[in-house]
Amino acid sequence: RVSTATLAPDLAVRAAPVKDPTAFLEASFRQNEDAPLLPGRVSIYRDGIFVGRGQLTAASKDETVRLGFGADDKIKVERAILKRNEGSAGLIVTTSKTDERAFKTTVRNGHDFPIKIAIEDQLPVSENEEIVVEMLPSTTPPTTTNLRDKRGVVEWAFEAKAGEVKDIGFAWRVKWPKDKGVVMTPAG
Repeated sequence: RVSTATLAPDLAVRAAPVKDPTAFLEASFRQNEDAPLLPGRVSIYRDGIFVGRGQLTAASKDETVRLGFGADDKIKVERAILKRNEGSAGLIVTTSKTDERAFKTTVRNGHDFPIKIAIEDQLPVSENEEIVVEMLPSTTPPTTTNLRDKRGVVEWAFEAKAGEVKDIGFAWRVKWPKDKGVVMTPAG
């Protein structure tokens, strides 16, 4: 052992229901020591109980360190597709094609205490100026866009009271010229 430190991390539950509805507990803290934290394996304990092993990346002074502490089964996240409409646009003559989608994510805090929750989703990103992507007005305004410098990643962060149920609306439209084809692929 090189050193020991007691930290007071920020706790939040994080989920990306577009991929997986599971909510995961995350602890984060700012690395305040002058010496960097070295990369390596760490053992993760939650309430004194071993929950697994993780990988710590190197962290210099003032960097934020994030560690996962496993699934939080008292937070329920459900994502439903409200609308999926592919069509054409134009008054008399079709000038463009569109793909419009709307989703509702419902988050339930089953804990008997308030907890910070962060829900992530993805907005399509155009690599071509002829393809226009717009977030629609029915979207609950996200707290962060381009989360951690990842284009198109949006986040809704809030504190959920004990037993609170919150709905998040998310809708977008992609429009492109009628003579072009568009293939949407997840970014890697």
